[in-house]
Amino acid sequence: MFTRLFFWLLPLLLAIPAPNVRAANSGTPPAGMLFIESTLDNAAPWVGQEVRLTYTLFFSGTAPQIEDKSQPEHPGIWAHELPPENYIDSTPVSKNGELFRKAVVKQLRLVPLQSGKLPVTGYRLRGLVPQQGEASLDSRNDIETIVTAPTATLQARALPKPAPAEFSGAVGHFILTVSPKASTVHAGEPLSLSVTISGKGNLDTPPPLTVLLPDGIQREASATPPGGTASKKASTSSVSITMTLIASKVGAFRFVPVKLTAFDPETGRYETIASNAIAIRVAPAQTATTPPPTQPQPATKIPPRGDAESPDAMSRPLIAIMAAAVLALIFGLHLRFLKRYKQSGASQKNPAEPSKPSGAPPAQSAGGEKSPQALRNELYSALKKTGIRNPSGLTSKELGKLLKEKGVKTQPISEITALLSAIDHALYAPGEVSPKKLETMNRNAAEIMASLSKR
Repeated sequence: MFTRLFFWLLPLLLAIPAPNVRAANSGTPPAGMLFIESTLDNAAPWVGQEVRLTYTLFFSGTAPQIEDKSQPEHPGIWAHELPPENYIDSTPVSKNGELFRKAVVKQLRLVPLQSGKLPVTGYRLRGLVPQQGEASLDSRNDIETIVTAPTATLQARALPKPAPAEFSGAVGHFILTVSPKASTVHAGEPLSLSVTISGKGNLDTPPPLTVLLPDGIQREASATPPGGTASKKASTSSVSITMTLIASKVGAFRFVPVKLTAFDPETGRYETIASNAIAIRVAPAQTATTPPPTQPQPATKIPPRGDAESPDAMSRPLIAIMAAAVLALIFGLHLRFLKRYKQSGASQKNPAEPSKPSGAPPAQSAGGEKSPQALRNELYSALKKTGIRNPSGLTSKELGKLLKEKGVKTQPISEITALLSAIDHALYAPGEVSPKKLETMNRNAAEIMASLSKR
């Protein structure tokens, strides 16, 4: 009997996994393999109170590739999505006796704007599940699954009535802090206050504050409302604004500058929150001090140009003397250069006189005439007396030019140069000079020297 029962049950046992195989092939995942949960941290908030909606994905096996198919719809609710993380972590969890992994895929900040039943619906997620149960780069054979999140419903409660006249519209538990930029200012100068609102509640829009200022200090009027810088950390928020005050009265002031009236969901009452007190000292206004006029310095009298004590009058003669000395030095150097040049030229043109042999004629002949050598020496001495320093080193042309500069006429100059030429011929020509020629040279030399001595 047991054998017959076993064979009867065998086809049934083989047929049990068949539906799963067909679902995988047809692209339909097994039931309960992928689903989403919608969770509210407060399902019954007050109007204006911030709550958080979390969408959690449950899956088994390999993690699917997911993307948003449609965004949630939320009429009557202000919503803001929290920035998603780059990597979605998953944790194991048991659900209805089965083992799953769960991961948060989306979070929204919600603020009901009206009372009543307010649903959040329509969020759908597209997932790609690997067909073989293992992730691969090729997703063409993955099973596409569209998962719809269940509706999350807010049962918003209306705020108690009547609301205080100074109610700002803020809902939450907040703290006010004020920090002045300076503790001492001069009358008429601006003073900046940094006001920070922090706590648990929605502060994306800074709530209006009640400003309480003592007499003598007023708030500076602004054409635009003060802006704020909001920040969000975990379940707390904060916003900072800047307020400018003007002090017109001198004195010391200690006061609480701002207050905020908000509805506190934790107590269910309207609460007025005061900031910390600040101390300000107002000094007298600064007056523009005009420096005393400077007395003009007496003008220094400038002496006339002709004054003997004037620096210019004293320096002009000195400059003239120095200039004359420089010119004289230059002229002297020039003359010295010319003299050396002429001496070197004469030494090249006129060779040194040969030493007379032992049989040379005497300085004076037997007839009483002077020798050519004696005549030349006497003639050179006479020329030196006229101002010609070195006649022996000059050529006939150079000697004639100098004599002309000394005022000697042309005829005597010709006679002098002719006599010197005759003397040179008598000294260096072979043979002895004739007595007649020597007599003529003596006579001409005597006449020339007599003429030169008269000058």
